Amino acid sequence: MTLITKTANIFLLIAIIMLFAWAGNLEAQTPTVGLIKYSDRSFEGYTLFSPMTSTTTYLIDNYGRVVHKWASEFQPNSSAYLMENGSLIRPVSMPGPDNSSGGIEILDWDGNPVWQFQYSGADFYPHHDLEVLPNGNVLLIARETKTYAQAIAAGRNPALLSADNLQPDYIIEIEPTGPTTGDIVWEWHIWDHLVQDYDMTKENFGVVANHPELLDINFVTSTGSNWNHVNSVAYNPELDQIIIGSRLLSEMWFIDHSASLEESSTHKGGSYGRGGDLIYRWGNPQVYDGGTSSDQHFYGQHDPHWIPPGLPGEGNILVFNNGNGRPGGNYSTIEEIVTPLDSNGLYPIPEPGQSFAPESNDWIYKAANPYTFYSSFISGSQRLDNGNTLICSGGKGRFFEITANGEIVWEYKSPVTIFGIVDQGDYVSQGFNNVFRCYRYAHDFPGLDGRDLTPDGPLEIYPISISEVVHSPEYPFETDSIYFSARIESDHEIFNASVYFNIGSGFTSFEMFDDGFHNDGLRNDGLYGAVLPPLGTADTIAYYIYVEDVLASHLNDPYIAPQATYTAIVEESPYVCGDANADTMVNVSDAVYIINYVFSGGNSPDPLESGDANCDTNVNVSDAVYLINYVFSGGHAPCDSNGDTIPDC
Repeated sequence: MTLITKTANIFLLIAIIMLFAWAGNLEAQTPTVGLIKYSDRSFEGYTLFSPMTSTTTYLIDNYGRVVHKWASEFQPNSSAYLMENGSLIRPVSMPGPDNSSGGIEILDWDGNPVWQFQYSGADFYPHHDLEVLPNGNVLLIARETKTYAQAIAAGRNPALLSADNLQPDYIIEIEPTGPTTGDIVWEWHIWDHLVQDYDMTKENFGVVANHPELLDINFVTSTGSNWNHVNSVAYNPELDQIIIGSRLLSEMWFIDHSASLEESSTHKGGSYGRGGDLIYRWGNPQVYDGGTSSDQHFYGQHDPHWIPPGLPGEGNILVFNNGNGRPGGNYSTIEEIVTPLDSNGLYPIPEPGQSFAPESNDWIYKAANPYTFYSSFISGSQRLDNGNTLICSGGKGRFFEITANGEIVWEYKSPVTIFGIVDQGDYVSQGFNNVFRCYRYAHDFPGLDGRDLTPDGPLEIYPISISEVVHSPEYPFETDSIYFSARIESDHEIFNASVYFNIGSGFTSFEMFDDGFHNDGLRNDGLYGAVLPPLGTADTIAYYIYVEDVLASHLNDPYIAPQATYTAIVEESPYVCGDANADTMVNVSDAVYIINYVFSGGNSPDPLESGDANCDTNVNVSDAVYLINYVFSGGHAPCDSNGDTIPDC
């Protein structure tokens, strides 16, 4: 074995040890991955995420269960979005010429490629993010290469060049034209909007403080080739403006998308008369000589974007401020900024040496102990319909939802790592389960309409598997029996499977069976079921599934139950149980009505369930006998076959 091989094996062993540190057994019920926290104050919907080390993108519900996934041949590069037609779009590492890589992929709901647009070459490549425009075109971030000679000619200080080239970023707009083709119909390049005060004999010479609409080619935080490092793009259709974020310069830049292709490379034109020059910028006034380090707000930020119309804070800018190099220590914050936009869609240009307004953010989330919330790279945030904010702490693969006052009401940690999907109880070190961003989609999102969202099990691995947990009817009436079912699998014999339910007075268990008689499919097919008789006036039923095998391994679903449970909403019944003739009373005429229905072809009870007096799920002569016993002999009331508090139907 060579020294290189030994070294590689040692490194792999160390990595595995770092990744998998056993944090306890399942009996502790302390989750290390998957669903960590759940509250009914979280915004109900489905969360999309695309692990950066995986070719699969996942859609999970608020209980951490997979409801859909898309498998691809490419890894993400880096964001992923659900489109309103149910397709998935994302930038991907698609192989190109000259050993380059990059492109865009659209997969339909079933995972079939709809559009695979390759875009990269020897001196350019896309990265990080894209944005779908209302007309179906796509904005894409890319990076181009300028030679050493071109950089010097543009006014770059040679002392600030540690490589033989510069790689400024740019934006292109692509119109899809076929399954693998597209036309570039608009573009904007940083290289066209530079200023420098280093060499008056070179291009772009001017006083930096007098030109906040331009980018100083000699303001750097890194002398590497990529000195601006754009990592996000967002679009506002009402303003026809674009935001891009520069991580290394700790700024966000606003661009006028209405400027034509020709105008975008100049300083005039477009709705705001400034061509492709910056119409607004914020985060670090040092970059344009508008302030000092004490005026800096952003520190390696990600994901500046407009809060959509109709949501709390609409029109404001939401940003994940990573906090790299923040005074006082490294910690992350989520910040909301109110931009000084006038009625004409313009932002006031500051006087030379002054910074763009506002002086500070309008709202900030910072953890109670700031240093417990820190992602040095990637990450993002999203304002939700209920006013909460969903946060992706990307370097830890951690998603959590906070209220406006900063309370965490939902939390999930991705179990997808560079070594595959891990077991529950395994500890995942930071950086091993990176997720660029995540997004929550409401139940009524158009792309989900009519889709099969039956929940599978969680992503993380357990010795027992519980999936396809459902109840029916979905919205039962108070006189309905409720059927519970779940698919349960284990390497060992199942000793006990139960549904625990609570109607307001504590949890009670009800055994589940795989016998073919409890709405559980076929006998021994792995689908377990239970039938819960009508519960009268209960408004909601909280429930969870408990399973134990013969080795005493056990599992709840949801895993953190009873802190998190599923819910059945019980609606007021439109009928009285036993009132077969629908006259609002239960008497002997209902027994006669059922007899006529069964033996003489009379009208059926309406609804049919109203005639099921003995709650055996059938309407027959036994229901008539049951009603006669109730009316004349003091027998049990309809839908109460033995008089117990919880009838055994």
